[in-house]
Amino acid sequence: SQDVPLGTPFNISSYALLLEIIAKMVNMVPDEIICNLGDCHIYLNHIDGVKEQINRKPYELPIVKLSDRVVNDISEYTLDDIILENYQSHPKIYFPLSN
Repeated sequence: SQDVPLGTPFNISSYALLLEIIAKMVNMVPDEIICNLGDCHIYLNHIDGVKEQINRKPYELPIVKLSDRVVNDISEYTLDDIILENYQSHPKIYFPLSN
């Protein structure tokens, strides 16, 4: 199940970070994430927020880098190992919880 305005951006960013981490650990260059989404939905009380979001001009994508620290186990990574460059965001859009 995929809550498009809330779940999709979080899932894309978390899987992209995981791809970066795994690629670094196996000494490879990350390429792309391929996703299959099912039961994609937008709740009725999210429609106004979605309309606002699609009318915004996107910013240039940020760059995610990992520190040069040598990590032997994926669980050793910390927030200090993640470097986010050129991140810009629009003001928050409120999406109420749906039942």
